[in-house]
Amino acid sequence: MNSTPVFLLLAFASACSLNAAEPNGDPAPAKPKEAKPLRRYGDFLAVIPKDLEPENARHWTDAQKEVASGLLKKKLVETKRPARMRFKVRGVDFWERFVVWGLLPADEGYYIRVFASQWKAPDMLPKLAALREGDLIEMSGVCDLAKFENLWNTPSLSLGIGDASFVKLLPNGKPAPAAELVPVKLVSAVYGSGTQFSDVTDRVKALLDEPGAVFHANPHWLGADPTPGWNKALIIVHEAGGKRRTFTVGENGAASAALLTK
Repeated sequence: MNSTPVFLLLAFASACSLNAAEPNGDPAPAKPKEAKPLRRYGDFLAVIPKDLEPENARHWTDAQKEVASGLLKKKLVETKRPARMRFKVRGVDFWERFVVWGLLPADEGYYIRVFASQWKAPDMLPKLAALREGDLIEMSGVCDLAKFENLWNTPSLSLGIGDASFVKLLPNGKPAPAAELVPVKLVSAVYGSGTQFSDVTDRVKALLDEPGAVFHANPHWLGADPTPGWNKALIIVHEAGGKRRTFTVGENGAASAALLTK
């Protein structure tokens, strides 16, 4: 059997494939390798040249810290290096916006903290309300902060993850099961004082519908401030057993589905 036509067809197909990649006949450029996600603080320090001795950063001068911070910014922040870090939640705080942060275990002689505040999804607030200090989470996103600084009067390396999302984990690293949902038949929710109240029903419903969420009666959580500078109250009306019930909590008091149905 003559196999010459088969070889000619294969050669022709290969040539067509190469020519189709680029109009001028040049081979198609190789795709750049996707950067590996930053998983540990050591991955951040790895971009600093060895002659700076990043392992001895606690002994650096301010000038050396400034140089290192510049390198971290150029190589990680400006390139939006992907990050996927596991840490225990130290706090969920409001500093102009809601921030989840943790303190990483380290023997470097300075504090290493990771912060996340720029969220991938716009409706993250209920999920933040379900976090507790000590929860193990995996935070995913891109590096938006990496610098040596004197934070809270302590020498620190501050790391940040933006465009972030997270999942709760069990101590063994597997995804944690969702908390039990406590159903609440919400009627209305208002927040304010005197004769000035804001309707916060939609915000409160979103928070109550998130399993395990605990939030507080303040403008940050409720998205309203009808009487700035004054203490206010959150009044929630809901139905239980065919009857209407009222739950009231003062400024900064806690609220949750479990507390409403207690």
